[in-house]
Amino acid sequence: MSRLTPEAELELPAAIPSGPKEKETRIFYGDRGFSFKTLFLDYLTGAKTVTVEDPYIRMSHQVSNFLRFCETCVEAGTVETITLITDFDDEFKKQEVESNLVSIGESLAEHGIKLEFKFKSHIHDRRIELSNDWTITLGRGLDIYQRPDTWMDIGANDLDLRQCQETNIVYTKR
Repeated sequence: MSRLTPEAELELPAAIPSGPKEKETRIFYGDRGFSFKTLFLDYLTGAKTVTVEDPYIRMSHQVSNFLRFCETCVEAGTVETITLITDFDDEFKKQEVESNLVSIGESLAEHGIKLEFKFKSHIHDRRIELSNDWTITLGRGLDIYQRPDTWMDIGANDLDLRQCQETNIVYTKR
């Protein structure tokens, strides 16, 4: 057994930075394994405020996707405020979405998170701005999942098992 003498110096590799990295994730049509937790949780950790710009939180499945994103924000454990900026097709659908968002806000409040939302015409780009200096550019917004054939299919509830639409997601540090 050899022993190191006090004079011997060890060369240690430089520490590998931990945490999220700048990257682009390309999701192909039919891919699986991309839940919101998988895609966003590492980037949400440490963020106090989250701003989601997505003009297509209009239909019930899109509101459900936003709810699932909010659940991921709760899991992050540091988010205090979520702001949604979206658009609407007509006044009736706007009222329906508003009602659903109020319900989501009430539920988030039970977890110490405030939900703010506003409707803004003529927005197109989809992105998430985080107070921890990350910007996540969403090619398709939060609407990245294919509809299952039936709601009894595997993947109907677990988004890691659900097939995706094709999209790019770009993570950039500001």
